[in-house]
Amino acid sequence: MSTPSGEKIKITVVIPFFNAYDFFEASLNSILKQSHLVNEIIVVNDGCGLKADKYLNQFSDIKVISLTKNQGPSAARNAGVRAAKFDWIAFLDADDIWLPNKIEKQIDFLIKNPKFSACHTGVSIFDHTGTINTYINKPFDLTIDDLLKSTHVTPPSLLIKKSILEKVGHFDETMYCAEDHDLSLRIIEQGYKIGFINEALIRVRRMNHGNLSSSGRKLLIGNCQLFKKNHHLFKKKKGASSSYIYKTLMTAVGKSSGLEQKLYYALGKLIKIIFRIK
Repeated sequence: MSTPSGEKIKITVVIPFFNAYDFFEASLNSILKQSHLVNEIIVVNDGCGLKADKYLNQFSDIKVISLTKNQGPSAARNAGVRAAKFDWIAFLDADDIWLPNKIEKQIDFLIKNPKFSACHTGVSIFDHTGTINTYINKPFDLTIDDLLKSTHVTPPSLLIKKSILEKVGHFDETMYCAEDHDLSLRIIEQGYKIGFINEALIRVRRMNHGNLSSSGRKLLIGNCQLFKKNHHLFKKKKGASSSYIYKTLMTAVGKSSGLEQKLYYALGKLIKIIFRIK
Protein backbone atom coordinates (compact mmCIF):
# COMPACT_ATOMS: atom_id res chain seq x y z
CA MET A 1 0.00 0.00 0.00
CA SER A 2 1.38 3.43 -0.96
CA THR A 3 0.74 7.08 -0.10
CA PRO A 4 -0.52 9.50 -2.79
CA SER A 5 3.10 10.60 -3.35
CA GLY A 6 4.03 7.01 -4.21
CA GLU A 7 5.76 6.23 -0.92
CA LYS A 8 5.28 2.57 -0.01
CA ILE A 9 4.47 2.16 3.67
CA LYS A 10 6.79 -0.44 5.17
CA ILE A 11 6.54 -0.98 8.90
CA THR A 12 8.85 -2.07 11.71
CA VAL A 13 7.19 -3.03 15.00
CA VAL A 14 9.19 -2.42 18.19
CA ILE A 15 8.37 -4.36 21.37
CA PRO A 16 10.16 -3.69 24.69
CA PHE A 17 10.30 -6.95 26.68
CA PHE A 18 10.72 -7.17 30.46
CA ASN A 19 9.72 -10.50 32.04
CA ALA A 20 6.46 -10.66 30.06
CA TYR A 21 6.67 -14.44 29.58
CA ASP A 22 2.99 -15.04 30.36
CA PHE A 23 1.66 -12.63 27.74
CA PHE A 24 4.24 -12.17 24.99
CA GLU A 25 3.06 -14.95 22.67
CA ALA A 26 -0.48 -13.51 22.55
CA SER A 27 0.95 -10.07 21.79
CA LEU A 28 3.17 -11.42 19.02
CA ASN A 29 0.29 -13.39 17.49
CA SER A 30 -1.80 -10.22 17.35
CA ILE A 31 0.91 -8.75 15.08
CA LEU A 32 1.28 -11.85 12.93
CA LYS A 33 -2.50 -11.99 12.38
CA GLN A 34 -2.76 -8.43 11.05
CA SER A 35 -4.80 -8.06 7.86
CA HIS A 36 -1.93 -5.92 6.54
CA LEU A 37 1.34 -7.68 7.32
CA VAL A 38 4.20 -5.73 8.88
CA ASN A 39 7.73 -5.97 7.44
CA GLU A 40 9.84 -6.40 10.58
CA ILE A 41 9.35 -7.17 14.29
CA ILE A 42 12.11 -6.13 16.71
CA VAL A 43 11.89 -7.27 20.34
CA VAL A 44 14.21 -5.56 22.81
CA ASN A 45 15.17 -7.68 25.80
CA ASP A 46 15.41 -4.97 28.45
CA GLY A 47 18.08 -6.47 30.69
CA CYS A 48 16.39 -9.80 31.45
CA GLY A 49 19.52 -11.77 30.54
CA LEU A 50 20.02 -15.19 28.97
CA LYS A 51 16.70 -16.59 30.16
CA ALA A 52 14.78 -14.03 28.09
CA ASP A 53 17.13 -14.44 25.11
CA LYS A 54 16.52 -18.19 25.13
CA TYR A 55 12.76 -17.67 25.41
CA LEU A 56 12.59 -15.07 22.63
CA ASN A 57 14.86 -16.95 20.25
CA GLN A 58 12.27 -19.71 19.90
CA PHE A 59 10.16 -17.30 17.80
CA SER A 60 11.35 -17.26 14.21
CA ASP A 61 9.40 -14.17 13.16
CA ILE A 62 11.30 -11.66 15.30
CA LYS A 63 14.69 -10.00 15.59
CA VAL A 64 15.97 -9.83 19.18
CA ILE A 65 18.12 -7.04 20.61
CA SER A 66 19.48 -7.57 24.13
CA LEU A 67 20.34 -4.75 26.52
CA THR A 68 22.94 -5.67 29.15
CA LYS A 69 20.94 -4.07 31.97
CA ASN A 70 17.38 -2.93 32.56
CA GLN A 71 17.04 0.62 31.23
CA GLY A 72 13.27 1.09 31.05
CA PRO A 73 10.79 1.26 28.17
CA SER A 74 12.13 4.51 26.67
CA ALA A 75 15.63 3.12 26.15
CA ALA A 76 14.25 -0.20 24.89
CA ARG A 77 11.97 1.49 22.36
CA ASN A 78 14.77 3.78 21.20
CA ALA A 79 17.11 0.83 20.68
CA GLY A 80 14.48 -0.84 18.51
CA VAL A 81 13.80 2.32 16.49
CA ARG A 82 17.51 2.85 15.80
CA ALA A 83 17.82 -0.74 14.54
CA ALA A 84 14.69 -0.57 12.38
CA LYS A 85 15.12 -1.09 8.64
CA PHE A 86 11.88 0.53 7.55
CA ASP A 87 10.45 4.05 7.39
CA TRP A 88 7.40 3.62 9.61
CA ILE A 89 7.43 2.55 13.26
CA ALA A 90 4.67 0.92 15.29
CA PHE A 91 4.99 0.03 18.97
CA LEU A 92 3.46 -2.74 21.04
CA ASP A 93 4.07 -3.54 24.69
CA ALA A 94 4.78 -7.20 25.38
CA ASP A 95 1.52 -7.76 27.27
CA ASP A 96 -0.88 -5.80 25.03
CA ILE A 97 -2.85 -6.82 21.94
CA TRP A 98 -3.66 -5.30 18.56
CA LEU A 99 -6.99 -5.96 16.86
CA PRO A 100 -6.48 -7.73 13.49
CA ASN A 101 -7.21 -4.65 11.33
CA LYS A 102 -5.22 -2.12 13.37
CA ILE A 103 -2.39 -1.57 10.90
CA GLU A 104 -4.64 -1.72 7.84
CA LYS A 105 -6.90 1.01 9.23
CA GLN A 106 -3.95 3.19 10.17
CA ILE A 107 -2.41 2.93 6.71
CA ASP A 108 -5.75 3.72 5.11
CA PHE A 109 -6.10 6.74 7.42
CA LEU A 110 -2.64 8.07 6.55
CA ILE A 111 -3.29 7.69 2.83
CA LYS A 112 -6.59 9.60 3.12
CA ASN A 113 -5.09 12.25 5.43
CA PRO A 114 -1.59 13.01 4.10
CA LYS A 115 -1.11 16.05 6.37
CA PHE A 116 -0.43 13.66 9.27
CA SER A 117 3.05 12.28 10.01
CA ALA A 118 1.58 9.86 12.56
CA CYS A 119 -1.72 8.50 13.80
CA HIS A 120 -3.00 6.74 16.88
CA THR A 121 -6.17 4.86 17.77
CA GLY A 122 -8.71 4.36 20.51
CA VAL A 123 -7.86 2.03 23.39
CA SER A 124 -9.65 -0.65 25.41
CA ILE A 125 -8.31 -1.37 28.89
CA PHE A 126 -8.79 -4.94 30.10
CA ASP A 127 -7.85 -7.38 32.84
CA HIS A 128 -8.68 -11.00 33.68
CA THR A 129 -12.35 -10.04 34.17
CA GLY A 130 -12.76 -8.45 30.73
CA THR A 131 -12.91 -4.90 29.38
CA ILE A 132 -12.61 -2.23 32.08
CA ASN A 133 -12.92 0.90 29.96
CA THR A 134 -12.74 2.15 26.38
CA TYR A 135 -11.30 5.48 25.24
CA ILE A 136 -12.32 6.73 21.80
CA ASN A 137 -13.23 10.35 22.53
CA LYS A 138 -9.97 12.07 21.61
CA PRO A 139 -9.07 15.01 19.32
CA PHE A 140 -8.90 14.21 15.60
CA ASP A 141 -5.97 16.61 15.09
CA LEU A 142 -3.93 16.78 18.30
CA THR A 143 -2.82 20.21 19.57
CA ILE A 144 -0.54 21.47 22.35
CA ASP A 145 -3.62 22.65 24.27
CA ASP A 146 -5.03 19.10 24.13
CA LEU A 147 -1.76 17.69 25.47
CA LEU A 148 -1.62 20.19 28.34
CA LYS A 149 -4.81 18.52 29.60
CA SER A 150 -4.11 14.83 28.96
CA THR A 151 -1.65 12.31 27.52
CA HIS A 152 -3.95 11.12 24.69
CA VAL A 153 -1.35 9.01 22.77
CA THR A 154 -0.30 5.62 24.11
CA PRO A 155 2.67 3.99 22.31
CA PRO A 156 0.94 0.70 21.38
CA SER A 157 -1.59 2.71 19.36
CA LEU A 158 0.96 4.86 17.52
CA LEU A 159 2.16 4.54 13.92
CA ILE A 160 4.77 7.17 13.05
CA LYS A 161 7.53 7.95 10.56
CA LYS A 162 10.95 6.92 11.82
CA SER A 163 12.38 10.20 10.53
CA ILE A 164 10.06 12.16 12.85
CA LEU A 165 11.25 10.23 15.90
CA GLU A 166 14.83 10.96 14.87
CA LYS A 167 14.16 14.67 14.37
CA VAL A 168 12.45 15.19 17.74
CA GLY A 169 15.02 13.14 19.67
CA HIS A 170 13.22 9.84 20.37
CA PHE A 171 11.81 8.96 23.80
CA ASP A 172 13.48 10.69 26.77
CA GLU A 173 15.46 7.91 28.46
CA THR A 174 15.64 9.81 31.76
CA MET A 175 11.87 9.40 32.15
CA TYR A 176 10.34 6.11 33.35
CA CYS A 177 6.79 7.48 33.38
CA ALA A 178 5.03 10.08 31.16
CA GLU A 179 7.69 9.56 28.48
CA ASP A 180 4.95 9.01 25.89
CA HIS A 181 3.26 12.29 26.87
CA ASP A 182 6.58 14.11 26.60
CA LEU A 183 7.24 12.66 23.14
CA SER A 184 3.81 13.75 21.89
CA LEU A 185 4.41 17.31 23.13
CA ARG A 186 7.74 17.50 21.28
CA ILE A 187 6.23 16.10 18.06
CA ILE A 188 3.42 18.67 18.00
CA GLU A 189 5.62 21.54 19.21
CA GLN A 190 8.02 20.94 16.32
CA GLY A 191 5.23 21.22 13.78
CA TYR A 192 4.29 17.62 13.00
CA LYS A 193 0.72 16.36 13.14
CA ILE A 194 -0.78 13.33 14.88
CA GLY A 195 -4.23 12.18 13.74
CA PHE A 196 -6.72 10.00 15.59
CA ILE A 197 -8.83 7.01 14.56
CA ASN A 198 -11.85 6.86 16.88
CA GLU A 199 -11.96 3.08 17.12
CA ALA A 200 -10.46 0.99 19.91
CA LEU A 201 -7.94 -0.97 17.82
CA ILE A 202 -5.67 -1.97 20.71
CA ARG A 203 -6.26 -3.71 24.02
CA VAL A 204 -4.04 -2.59 26.91
CA ARG A 205 -3.65 -5.05 29.76
CA ARG A 206 -3.95 -3.95 33.39
CA MET A 207 -2.93 -6.61 35.90
CA ASN A 208 -2.06 -4.36 38.89
CA HIS A 209 1.56 -5.48 38.94
CA GLY A 210 3.73 -4.11 41.72
CA ASN A 211 3.20 -2.04 44.84
CA LEU A 212 0.35 0.49 44.70
CA SER A 213 2.25 3.23 46.52
CA SER A 214 5.33 2.89 44.34
CA SER A 215 3.03 3.11 41.30
CA GLY A 216 1.53 6.38 42.52
CA ARG A 217 4.96 7.75 43.37
CA LYS A 218 6.34 6.76 39.98
CA LEU A 219 3.45 8.52 38.23
CA LEU A 220 3.96 11.65 40.34
CA ILE A 221 7.71 11.77 39.67
CA GLY A 222 7.26 11.21 35.93
CA ASN A 223 4.57 13.88 35.63
CA CYS A 224 6.69 16.34 37.62
CA GLN A 225 9.57 15.67 35.21
CA LEU A 226 7.27 16.32 32.27
CA PHE A 227 5.92 19.53 33.84
CA LYS A 228 9.41 20.89 34.56
CA LYS A 229 10.71 20.01 31.11
CA ASN A 230 7.71 21.54 29.31
CA HIS A 231 6.94 24.41 31.68
CA HIS A 232 7.46 26.89 28.83
CA LEU A 233 4.33 25.40 27.20
CA PHE A 234 2.19 25.23 30.35
CA LYS A 235 2.85 28.87 31.31
CA LYS A 236 1.50 30.06 27.94
CA LYS A 237 -2.03 28.87 28.79
CA LYS A 238 -3.82 30.32 31.79
CA GLY A 239 -4.76 27.69 34.35
CA ALA A 240 -2.94 24.84 32.58
CA SER A 241 -0.26 24.42 35.27
CA SER A 242 -2.62 24.23 38.26
CA SER A 243 -5.04 21.94 36.40
CA TYR A 244 -2.23 19.58 35.39
CA ILE A 245 -0.79 19.41 38.91
CA TYR A 246 -4.26 18.81 40.39
CA LYS A 247 -5.03 16.04 37.91
CA THR A 248 -1.63 14.43 38.53
CA LEU A 249 -2.17 14.35 42.29
CA MET A 250 -5.69 12.94 42.02
CA THR A 251 -4.55 10.26 39.58
CA ALA A 252 -1.74 9.35 42.01
CA VAL A 253 -4.39 8.95 44.74
CA GLY A 254 -5.92 6.04 42.83
CA LYS A 255 -2.53 4.37 42.50
CA SER A 256 -1.44 4.80 46.12
CA SER A 257 -2.39 3.62 49.60
CA GLY A 258 -2.10 4.57 53.26
CA LEU A 259 -0.56 7.85 54.39
CA GLU A 260 0.86 8.57 50.95
CA GLN A 261 -2.61 8.37 49.40
CA LYS A 262 -4.01 10.75 52.03
CA LEU A 263 -1.18 13.23 51.40
CA TYR A 264 -1.77 13.31 47.63
CA TYR A 265 -5.50 13.75 48.20
CA ALA A 266 -5.03 16.62 50.64
CA LEU A 267 -2.57 18.42 48.35
CA GLY A 268 -4.90 17.99 45.39
CA LYS A 269 -7.89 19.41 47.26
CA LEU A 270 -5.78 22.35 48.48
CA ILE A 271 -4.68 23.19 44.94
CA LYS A 272 -8.29 22.91 43.74
CA ILE A 273 -9.44 25.44 46.35
CA ILE A 274 -6.55 27.88 45.86
CA PHE A 275 -6.78 27.96 42.06
CA ARG A 276 -10.57 27.49 41.88
CA ILE A 277 -10.36 24.47 39.63
CA LYS A 278 -13.75 23.19 38.53
